[in-house]
Amino acid sequence: MTSQVTRADQIPTLAVAGTQLCITQGEELSAPSPQHQLLLGFYFGSDAARAGHPAVVDIGIDPIDRPDVYEGWWYQGNVSLTTDGNTTIAECDDYAIVTIQVPDTAADMFRISTYEVYKELMRATKTTGHQQLVRIWNYFGEINAGDGDDEKYRQFSIGRAQVFDELGILDEMVPAGTAIGSVRESAFTVIALLSKHHFQNVENPRQVSAFRYPPVYGPKSPKFSRAGCVSVADQRLFLISGTAAIVGHESLHAGDVGLQTEETLNNLQGLCDAISAIASPGVRLSLDDEIILRVYLRDRRDIDVVAARLQKVLGSASRNVVFLNADICRRELIVEIDGAKSTVAP
Repeated sequence: MTSQVTRADQIPTLAVAGTQLCITQGEELSAPSPQHQLLLGFYFGSDAARAGHPAVVDIGIDPIDRPDVYEGWWYQGNVSLTTDGNTTIAECDDYAIVTIQVPDTAADMFRISTYEVYKELMRATKTTGHQQLVRIWNYFGEINAGDGDDEKYRQFSIGRAQVFDELGILDEMVPAGTAIGSVRESAFTVIALLSKHHFQNVENPRQVSAFRYPPVYGPKSPKFSRAGCVSVADQRLFLISGTAAIVGHESLHAGDVGLQTEETLNNLQGLCDAISAIASPGVRLSLDDEIILRVYLRDRRDIDVVAARLQKVLGSASRNVVFLNADICRRELIVEIDGAKSTVAP
């Protein structure tokens, strides 16, 4: 049985006319117009040589149904790129990207590694003209290694929280976020999207905010918001954090990928409604043809079940879905989805 979701390379993702920041997805990295320059590229695949461009990041995660996929974040205007050691900064008028890649470490050293990377991230942020943390992606191997509070993901949460606490970043100010485990050997990668424009973060009414999780999930709660929106003139950039089958603070439907997918889609819809409620009049976020989604699956064999449910809910929007083989931050979770949408306000 083959995936029922139309692949992004079959129907190319089209940039919205006049959008300053465009997000594309496909098997080639192609600018939406001659005026757009690459601000950030994600390479999903095992051929590191294909990453090529200095703004493209190989995060050590592979697509399930094809060899390679690129996700490109393109800016209509000048983009400058600088690299200093493990840190690369891409900057344009409205946004900046800080990417840090360091060797991965074992769970018992990962709190220290995370602390050092996040300290460097915040130092690099100060060198840009963009002080607002908007979105952070985190990728590292063996995310569930270790027992109890010694688990690698929990140690990551401690290191990140320590830096945020030292800098006085309140829970209500934290950016959208994703933390995903690579299933093959790769670097510890942290990618931050920054802006000089206001970022309005939102929470999901169906879920306890991650930064308010009880101690049963670790001595330090995960410091990220569920979603948010950046407004630049008449442009809107909507950002959805890693979203799974969590209601309240509890994981649901352990072992059932179909039900976990449906619960995740319910949470995505809840986030769309929450963002739409705070956006400008007439501006709504919906799971439509403009949204870009990543589906992380712990087990590659689950793709057909998940694809069928996404096709039913998303319809033609399913053309902008990429399926990735990855580990999830909670061991009982087997599917997670995050996404983004850049559009022009009506």
